[in-house]
Amino acid sequence: MKYTISVHNGSKAHRDHNIRNPKVVSKEDHITKDGDFEIWKDETLVNAYHRLFDEALKEYNNKQTRSDRKIKNYLSHVRNDAKKHPVYELIVEVGSMDNRPPKDIHKQILKEFFLDWEKRNPNLELIGAYLHDDEVGNMHIHFDYISVAYNCKRGMKTQNALVKALEQQGFTKVGNQTAQIQWQDREREVLESLCNKYGLEIEHPKRERMEHLDTQEYKLTKKVEDLEVQTEQLQKENSSLREEVAILKGERKKQKDLQLERTGTNIFGVSKNKVELSYEDYRTLTRFNKMYEDIENTKTEIDNLK
Repeated sequence: MKYTISVHNGSKAHRDHNIRNPKVVSKEDHITKDGDFEIWKDETLVNAYHRLFDEALKEYNNKQTRSDRKIKNYLSHVRNDAKKHPVYELIVEVGSMDNRPPKDIHKQILKEFFLDWEKRNPNLELIGAYLHDDEVGNMHIHFDYISVAYNCKRGMKTQNALVKALEQQGFTKVGNQTAQIQWQDREREVLESLCNKYGLEIEHPKRERMEHLDTQEYKLTKKVEDLEVQTEQLQKENSSLREEVAILKGERKKQKDLQLERTGTNIFGVSKNKVELSYEDYRTLTRFNKMYEDIENTKTEIDNLK
């Protein structure tokens, strides 16, 4: 029996979902109440940022002669930076919903992948590791981490900087291969090595490169190969997208449950009553709608590539 492997990296993490906060997961239909989940590591983002960056933040602020250049809260500072993400999440699994490896072996592989994280990734501070085997689909694990670059020459000495953090781990852009792609490929190789260690044979469903083709045939074949690679990647992301949809459904239900004041014409043009939202609630609702659109567009891409 051969199995596929999936190592999907993203820039969003949902701690309440990962720790199975009852207020959140009660609205997520894809989670079974009698299923198994385990928390192997868990630290709040706020605590992690204080632990990792407070010393550098204090040193940086002490050097500033103008108060407007001081950073009051580094986590808020990162959240307001369009080029940075406060936390990243790697979702890892062996096999698929229709072809699952033995549960005990699968779990042991994920455990060893987790235990060796710090050694492999000294600049990717792991703040959460959550094993989920209580959802529709295959067992998988969420790794939540913060990128940490040390000895920076500009800004804070220690700061959230993914490219610099990966560079300090030995990954730099080469051609079209970004440092993040190279790192993710390395993590995938580590996972495959662990699978081999436990006797699981891994397959990579990809069209083999054809040789001795003329120029036109080669271009057409290469185009097909590229499309198949994209299809494979999108299919690997499908399970995490399903999970994202379920989470967003819960968040949108929260929006519907808000106590809203009706004072006139409905802003959606549906009735004569006006629904007044706080600016923060409006931003939240808009953000979730945009995330839904992104997910639907990705699902359309998958369907078009099949």
